[in-house]
Amino acid sequence: MKKLCAVLAGLVLFCSAVCGLNGWMNHRIRKNKEAVRNARTYERFWSTQAQRLAMDENTLIIFGSSELVPLEDYQTNVSNFLNGADMNVMTVGAGSFQSLSHTMTLGALAGDIKSGKVALFLSPQWFSETGITQEAFPSRFGEDALLEFLANPNISQDNKAYVLERTLDLLSNSPAQYARVKRYQQSLEQNFGINDIYTRIMSGFWNIRGEFQVYRQLNTMNADLPYYDLSALDFSDILELAEEQGEKQCTNNDFGVYDEYWTTYVQETYNEGEVIDKQQVFTSSPEYKDLRCFLSVANEVGLEVILVSIPVNEKWYTYRGMLCDTYYENIRSIASEYDNVSLVDMTEYAGEKYFFKDVMHLGWKGWTRINEALYHEFTGK
Repeated sequence: MKKLCAVLAGLVLFCSAVCGLNGWMNHRIRKNKEAVRNARTYERFWSTQAQRLAMDENTLIIFGSSELVPLEDYQTNVSNFLNGADMNVMTVGAGSFQSLSHTMTLGALAGDIKSGKVALFLSPQWFSETGITQEAFPSRFGEDALLEFLANPNISQDNKAYVLERTLDLLSNSPAQYARVKRYQQSLEQNFGINDIYTRIMSGFWNIRGEFQVYRQLNTMNADLPYYDLSALDFSDILELAEEQGEKQCTNNDFGVYDEYWTTYVQETYNEGEVIDKQQVFTSSPEYKDLRCFLSVANEVGLEVILVSIPVNEKWYTYRGMLCDTYYENIRSIASEYDNVSLVDMTEYAGEKYFFKDVMHLGWKGWTRINEALYHEFTGK
């Protein structure tokens, strides 16, 4: 009897300590929510609780990939000026984040997105013949987000089953992760049993672990972003500034690629000469189904999607024999299938110098034009 009482007492103390730690972390993250929101760290991307605490009614979540990395520093980069009283931004994504992982986060956070809107930046490179690979996906997969996604009662069983099957396929070479997700799948199918208990325990574990990882970073997060009266911004002036910034960075080529990138990654290929036989690229990919799943989930949970179709650096891609007209039309067609989707089609700027900073990532004028479109779409002004 004494042993049982000691075990119960220990369990009570442990639960009290966990609850106390959780409460303290919630308090600290709320107090520093602007810094957390502005921080572009993997730990924050993987913590649904930290992201939930960092949002407010004026937050637009932007889902994307490597184009979300800043061009320069926070004080001068045009990719960071959407920070004001009527709108702020929280990005989710870096290299190799694509539609599938974003679908999980979307479903996990849906009930806490007070603005009712999210943005998804589509990169054509996502739509390769393989889509997201088994090598890239495991390091971009967050179990916290998956478990909260699965717990959302507003998401259909069909979409949950699709996400689980895709996830398991992409984790085929990652046995530990695969085994856990397989048990989550069995829990969803059986409703109650040992796997259901396991899933509930793991959900609590990943939630607290993710929040703790962000909590540990608080002292290194900087909230010192410029604060603007967004309604008074003159986007034509900002576009001129963007052109000036681009001209200073791109001096050794005619493709609008910044000097260091050109010398390191592009010039050798350029010297091989233009590819004469042109072909359409990004026309067939499993990523198309992943995108449709993202849009379907958004519709089920009552969220509007600002779908940003980012083109390629047309001059460079054409030089290398790659055309994207069919891909662009595919995205337009998919967007038209969903009433909750507003398409921001940037393909008309594919040939604009300084829209990109290299052969694929947004540059000075690209960020300016997209930020203007996002502001108008989000605020309706």
